[in-house]
Amino acid sequence: MRKKDEIIQAIKEKDRRDKVYIHPVLSPEKAAKYISAFSNSNGGDIILGIYDDGINLHIKKSKFPIRLEEAKKLLDININCIVDKVDYRGELIPYISVEKSKELVKFRGIPYLVNENGAVVEMKVSKVFLSYSHADKDLAELVEKSLDKQNDISVSRDINVNNYRDDLDRFMKTIKQHDFIISIVTRKYLMSLNCMYEITESMKDSNFSEKLLFIVVDKEDAQYYKGNNIYDMEAGIYDADKRLDYIIYWNEKNRKMDEKLKSADLPYEYITEYTLDKRKLVSIITSTSEFMNILKDKIGSTFNQIQKDDFKILKDVIKKK
Repeated sequence: MRKKDEIIQAIKEKDRRDKVYIHPVLSPEKAAKYISAFSNSNGGDIILGIYDDGINLHIKKSKFPIRLEEAKKLLDININCIVDKVDYRGELIPYISVEKSKELVKFRGIPYLVNENGAVVEMKVSKVFLSYSHADKDLAELVEKSLDKQNDISVSRDINVNNYRDDLDRFMKTIKQHDFIISIVTRKYLMSLNCMYEITESMKDSNFSEKLLFIVVDKEDAQYYKGNNIYDMEAGIYDADKRLDYIIYWNEKNRKMDEKLKSADLPYEYITEYTLDKRKLVSIITSTSEFMNILKDKIGSTFNQIQKDDFKILKDVIKKK
């Protein structure tokens, strides 16, 4: 929060950095938008009773009450700010000083920020879907924790395909609503029915190649697993023999399911229960090789390499969108 002396000095110097001068009226809606923007940026001050013509500041009397409580009700969370007055050349100048927030502050569901030109603009929040095997949840938690520090990145994970058993198109629509997909590629990831279904269905998106970010896990990354969670996680996607092993694995899974369904000789109404898993398998078989070739050709970084700089390489790509 700025001290009174700092507010007075800002007026004297016509300082517009993280400040806005308002005359004649500050509506609750306008106040809420500025508070959201300053909260999501570096903090700032709303100074009333001063007209800013873009060159000079003109001191005016502020005759209207500050309806701060009404403005706060338009925000999604409580914010830290103060209302006070300074005596400037015999005039009492009211102001609202807003502190930078650790959480994203939205006005009517929309977050705002102050851009490099000092203008209040709607914040673009990039939606990221984190795709991983639950065997690798320790890594996923580290990625999510780091990305969650960024106000302009929203991370979702654990979208359960089984919740969409009767509507796979709705499932894919949910995934497509994300701007990026981060895949944590391990051996169990490439052998997980749900993980591979997520990713191979996502490949049908024409922008998939641009949306895909991935981390290739190797043996060095075992240090990031907790205790008993450590396993032989290395995917080996740069080894042609291992890539072939995954293709054989999924073909064999499909063959065994066909055999079991045939042997079970179930009535039609019971077979439908297995339709989703069968559809997943067919999708995976036709796309697994292509997916692994994408990974092989792009040459991703290991978890250890990316984690060392707090996943900066991922954040930079996401923020450029």
